[in-house]
Amino acid sequence: MDITVKKFVLRYETLANKAIKLNQSYLSLLKIYQELNFAPDLVSELDKTGNSLSKVIASMQKDQKVIQNNFTHLAGLIAKFQSYFPTNPEAEQLKAIAHDCQVMTNFIQSINLADLQKMFIKISNL
Repeated sequence: MDITVKKFVLRYETLANKAIKLNQSYLSLLKIYQELNFAPDLVSELDKTGNSLSKVIASMQKDQKVIQNNFTHLAGLIAKFQSYFPTNPEAEQLKAIAHDCQVMTNFIQSINLADLQKMFIKISNL
């Protein structure tokens, strides 16, 4: 496999791992939300200790945008390089990575951190 294609594969895998970790964090926050429904006063306690859920979510939203932009950028680079590999296995590999980048972009967009933040705000106002 061409070194350029290997670099694209490695970059994609790195971004995919970041996306998976972001999703795991999102799922963890959903679990915390469920637990805080039974003790909403803990939200203000977390804020007092400097562990504000709003700050965590804001940081995750920044990460989400960066990951999404990186997938878009990677897909663009792949599109430019595909013409160098018109009919060989590298071209198929690049085509698959470009498709996977679009799938992961859609996946990242489906992580609804804004709604999660609204849910936590509602709990803190109880």
